[in-house]
Amino acid sequence: MRKQVDKIRVSAGEDLLAFIPHIMGYWPRDSIVCIGMNGKLLRATMRLDLPPNDSAEAAHFAKLAASQMACDHEANGCLIAIFGREDWLDPAQCPQARVYRQLRKAFDKVGLPVRDGWYVGTEHWRSLECGDGLCCPWPGKDNASIRESFVNAEFIFRGSMVRESPREQIAAQIAVHDTDFAQAVQTAGEKYQGVLARSGLAARQLAVTLGAWEHSLCLWPVTPDQHLSAYLLASLQDVSVRDTLMVALATSCEYALAGAAANGLLHADAGPLMVPANWYGGNQAADQQVTMDHVPADLLHAAGRDFGNILMGGADCQGAGDGNVAPNWPRLDGAEPLMKFLAASTEGADKAPVLCVLGWIQWCKGRGTWAGGYFAACEAQQPGYKLASMLDQLLSVGYIAEYAKNPQTAWPGYEDGGEAREAAA
Repeated sequence: MRKQVDKIRVSAGEDLLAFIPHIMGYWPRDSIVCIGMNGKLLRATMRLDLPPNDSAEAAHFAKLAASQMACDHEANGCLIAIFGREDWLDPAQCPQARVYRQLRKAFDKVGLPVRDGWYVGTEHWRSLECGDGLCCPWPGKDNASIRESFVNAEFIFRGSMVRESPREQIAAQIAVHDTDFAQAVQTAGEKYQGVLARSGLAARQLAVTLGAWEHSLCLWPVTPDQHLSAYLLASLQDVSVRDTLMVALATSCEYALAGAAANGLLHADAGPLMVPANWYGGNQAADQQVTMDHVPADLLHAAGRDFGNILMGGADCQGAGDGNVAPNWPRLDGAEPLMKFLAASTEGADKAPVLCVLGWIQWCKGRGTWAGGYFAACEAQQPGYKLASMLDQLLSVGYIAEYAKNPQTAWPGYEDGGEAREAAA
C-alpha cells in the first residue's frame, strides 16, 4: 500500500491517468487499475489483469477486486481506470461494460463507491461516466493529453520515470551478459552440485550453506566470485534448502535453521562438509556456520510454526512475539540484487530456483505483475517448477500475500516511493 508523502494536486481526468503509470512504474496494458480514496486523498492502488470483453465471470472478478481493496480500512471510495485493448469507438458498445457495472456494484457493497471511471484505449481515453457526445466528443481525448498533463510533468521533474513493462525489465535483468563468467560458474559448479543435492539438509552442512549466503549478503555490492556463485546456485537445487533460505531472507539464518529443525527437515551429517573454494581459506568456512546453540524451546516452537506461514506470504505468521509480524524488508530488499546477479550468472537449470525466489519476494511485496514475470521466466527455464507454478496459480485467482494486505506488515517501499500493489486475476 502506498501513501502519499508529497502532495500533487490532481484536478482532471488526464492528471489522474498520468498518475497511474508513475505509481505503477510502467504504462499498464490490458489492465484494470483501482485506486482507493479517503475524501480527496488517493490511497492504495491495485492493478488486475483485464478479463475478456463482457466476461461471463464479471461478477466474480468484481467481487474479488472489491474484497482486495476493502483491506484498506481507511478508504471510503475508489476510482477505476480500464486500460483496454482497443479504442471505444461505438457509443453503444463500451468495451468491458459488464465488468465496469459489476465493479460499481461490488465496490458499493464493501463501502467503496466508485466516484469516477475512465476507459483508456490504444489511442484515446474518455470518461466511463459520460456518454454525451456533446460533452465528451467521440472517440475521446488523445492519449497524448495524458503525457502532456501537469501531473506527468511534475512527476518527471521529481525524477520519476515510466519504464518498460515488468517482463521486459526482468528479461534484461536476468540475461547473461558476461558469458566468460557464466562459463566459469558452470565449471566451478560441477564440484558442488552432486554433493549439495545429496547432503544439503545435513544439519551442519545446511548451517554452512546459510553462512555462505549470509556472507554474500553482508558483502554486497561486492559480488561473489565464480566459486561462491556456483556454490550458492548449487545449494538451491534441494527445494527444502531453497525454502529454508527464503525464510532466512525474511527473518534470519538462525530462525530459518530453527524452523527447518522443528519441522523435521534436517538429518545427521554423514560426510565432510562442502564449502566454497577460496572462502575464508576453504575449510575455515565451517567456522562461519550459523548455529542453533542454546535455542529456547519457545523460540524453536515459534520458528517451526512460522516456517510454512512465511513461505505462504505471512499467513498467520506470529513470529516470536504476540502479534502478526512483518518480514525483515531491508533484508529482502538487499537480497534482490544478489539474486539477480546469480540469475544473470547462469543459463543452466540452476537459474530456475533463483527466479522462483525473486518472484516470491515480489509476491510478498504485493507486486503481482513483477512476481508473475519471474514465475513465467522460471517456467520458461524449467517447465513445471512446482513452487513457481503454485504461486502463479494463486496470482491467477487474485490471491495477494497477507503481508501486502496488512498496512502493519506491508512492504514500506509503498510509502517510500515504491510501486502500487498488484494482483493478477
